[in-house]
Amino acid sequence: MLEPYKRPGIDDRPDLDKALSPEDKAAVARLAIKNRRRPPEASADQPEAQAVRLAAASTATAVAAAASVDAPAPDMSSAYLDMRDPMVASNGEKPDAKTVSRLNWGFFAASMLIGAPWIALNAVALPNAVARLFHYDTAVLQVTINPVTGRPFPVATELAMPLAVLVIVGVVAAALFTPLVSALSDRTRTPFGRRTPWMVTGGLLCALFTLILGQDTSIVVMCFFWALMQFAYAMLSAPLASAISERVPDKFRPRIERWHGIGVMLAQALGVLVGAFGVMFDSYSPFIYAAVLFAISGIASVLILPREPSSTEQPRQQFNGSQVLDQLRPPTGAPAFARVFAARACMMTGVGLTSVFLWYLVRFWVYGKAVQLTSAPLTIPAGFLICAMAIATLIGAALASWSAAPISEAIEARGIRTSVVVAAACLTYAVGLGLAWGLGVWSTGTARENGMILFALISGFAFGIYDALGLELVMDALPDPRNAGHDLGVYALANSAGLGLAAIIGALLVNAFAHSFGYYLLFPAGIVMVLLAGIVTLLGAEKIEEISE
Repeated sequence: MLEPYKRPGIDDRPDLDKALSPEDKAAVARLAIKNRRRPPEASADQPEAQAVRLAAASTATAVAAAASVDAPAPDMSSAYLDMRDPMVASNGEKPDAKTVSRLNWGFFAASMLIGAPWIALNAVALPNAVARLFHYDTAVLQVTINPVTGRPFPVATELAMPLAVLVIVGVVAAALFTPLVSALSDRTRTPFGRRTPWMVTGGLLCALFTLILGQDTSIVVMCFFWALMQFAYAMLSAPLASAISERVPDKFRPRIERWHGIGVMLAQALGVLVGAFGVMFDSYSPFIYAAVLFAISGIASVLILPREPSSTEQPRQQFNGSQVLDQLRPPTGAPAFARVFAARACMMTGVGLTSVFLWYLVRFWVYGKAVQLTSAPLTIPAGFLICAMAIATLIGAALASWSAAPISEAIEARGIRTSVVVAAACLTYAVGLGLAWGLGVWSTGTARENGMILFALISGFAFGIYDALGLELVMDALPDPRNAGHDLGVYALANSAGLGLAAIIGALLVNAFAHSFGYYLLFPAGIVMVLLAGIVTLLGAEKIEEISE
């Protein structure tokens, strides 16, 4: 009987489990290479994560994300720079078409659910709660005439300083807690993934702290829980930004980031509407609505998104507090970066002078001296005007998102410097401020309302163009592409710095002229800061060109 043919080196190989002795197996094991799993990259150092976080910081950067202007963050770990598959996410997942669609709509819905209640708190609910502490809730204001000028005294000027203190506490707490939460979530090892537990818990904590903030307490208690609120909100926002860079492959990231930016834009308008309609009923209603949205946001976001893979197998990483503080350290020897940072801080200061005190401007400047002919509280017309301004701002931002890319292409074809257009956007924003100020001071009747609505429309467009095109200047000013993630995180602090400066400058101006101008001075101060931002942008762009030459 013929033996079956045995392929040399294939069929005649010995069974090593039987052929080798235990001593031989131990010797082979000592020669084996231990394949230690590399720890994932820290989210604080990921350029894409920082770009998403920047897009969620304000309406303008959301416009930049939705405008499709070609100014991507320099990501040295991109799959397009090596042999990795751009259809595979950085966490190793390769999503199919259905999963990509869930990622797209999941991050879009999450940005709205998380952003809307936050805007409702900042824009209407908290300023009105501070006013309630000083008995300015829905009561009819008693108009007092200045015997020297014959004009009414400014109303509710004593509210500016307490609100400014609350804003500054929040700014400082957010600057510290956001990198802390990012570092802790990077090291989370659970069967539900790294980001999911933080988002669910953060949403519930935000709901709890929101209900506490709405109680009749004191400004000290409000500051304490507002600082805790920053930590809870960081548990929602920071893991969401990190999840986009980890779970979305490079191939689909521009589209999903664009829809995330659109969601942030819609959240801005929706949040103002929630706060304004809520305050029409009573001062506690917007806190209830915001708390419900917060409680839903974390749970709904993780349910809409595909299930996050387990993180129990990732290597343990030791936590070091210096890693958190390092995220606040600016790059050294980078004058171009310092100038774009200063320009951004000046712009955000000019914007914040009206946005921080917007509810007081509408409630006590536009309607503060109105004669109440019915029993309805004055918060009702103020709420409707705030809603109209939110819709006008959304329209202006949408126009900026639609026109930013064609404008960028047109100025490139004509050889116009981007800095000139960015400075022109600053000038346009100043025109909007001047229009609202002029109609409010020198006109009567409905002129103030119309001026505020026109200001919202112009500012939404100008601010959107400023950020969509200004993003190109930021990317050109980054000192080292290898540290782009860290530097973009530092640049995002310009938003916080500008907001804090706006609170300080605005409170000082209102209190210094409490018996003459009051909230009037917020508009000219904003004009000065916005124009200063345009000047710094032009000077900084010239320095960047000199360095590049």
